[in-house]
Amino acid sequence: MAYPVLTGAVLIEANGAALNNAGQVAEGIRVENAIAVKAIRIGRLRYPYISGQAWRRWWREVLYADFNWVPSEITREAKSAYTRGDPITYEEDDLFGYMAARKRARGRGRARETETAESADGEGGAGTYRRISPLKNSLLISVLPNTIERDFGHFSRNLPPGSDIIPFESEHYTTYMQGTFTISLEDVGCFQVGEMYDLSEDVLTANRSRLEADSRNDRLFRLPKTDRIIRVQQVIRALARLRGGAHLTRNLSDVSPVVVLAGFVDGGNAPFQRLFEPDADFERVRLNLSRLRSVLADYHDRLLAPANGHALFFGYRPTVLANEQEVLQALTSDPLLKTHIAPSGSPGQALAKLAEAVPAIMNGHVTA
Repeated sequence: MAYPVLTGAVLIEANGAALNNAGQVAEGIRVENAIAVKAIRIGRLRYPYISGQAWRRWWREVLYADFNWVPSEITREAKSAYTRGDPITYEEDDLFGYMAARKRARGRGRARETETAESADGEGGAGTYRRISPLKNSLLISVLPNTIERDFGHFSRNLPPGSDIIPFESEHYTTYMQGTFTISLEDVGCFQVGEMYDLSEDVLTANRSRLEADSRNDRLFRLPKTDRIIRVQQVIRALARLRGGAHLTRNLSDVSPVVVLAGFVDGGNAPFQRLFEPDADFERVRLNLSRLRSVLADYHDRLLAPANGHALFFGYRPTVLANEQEVLQALTSDPLLKTHIAPSGSPGQALAKLAEAVPAIMNGHVTA
């Protein structure tokens, strides 16, 4: 039985950007107001990165704005916050997961909490419910090291005469960032009922007419497959429109992918890790064809392709890859690559073709 996963690698161009920041820093600062970007050190090399949480937030916000996803309601408590925990009504609860820990009423000689199980979530269902996100993603990490620069600025606008300016310091970079993601196609729109699982009884009751029961497990329910396919397609199409990041007012950068390789694999791995590497001068980015061939050699019998189609789709912006011509030639002449990868034009066109292939893969390999 196949365990179909949609997985891919993306490359994002950060142009004079400070997309995800670590807050105030102390090392080597010249002014009190100083903000550093997030970075990973490997020896003396420093690689800026974007957290997985930030990437996911950008992705969700495109889904809200462009695909009419409604944000799941948030309950804020003294030391916690959680979404509605309703993956049937709210697509983001389905695809992005949650941990909803709703309060119980307590007794046994102790003062009962003023908030009962019924008032905790509006309809009952106290307890802890968790959904492991079908959509998983890595950090976005710079391919090129030591690209971080410091920028000195000051606030002087309309200050009273004779006032000192207020200096500040920040960091920014120009680089390419790579990351990977997976979507478990079996898990999208599939829910188990019970505490420490996906659904509370009250959420199930409120939405029972929208769900199909599993014939072998009376605690397992699914959305109709057409609904699940649409949700996956929207997530993929949103990736092509990715936007967001910190400091965009004065560090405007386009974060939609400039290179993408994505497709369908039988298994839960994300095999297309670190496909991009610096060139010999550490100035531009290459697609590591040797690594890609090695991955395909191991996974060729686990790639899932639509009938008369390819399992993987490749899209790119011209002039981004230092070895662009070598890559294009390999995709049309190398037997392993041309068998499994379809050159698909731009990143947006590749993701559109990937989305179009979702129904064939889910109808052919998702069990119910």
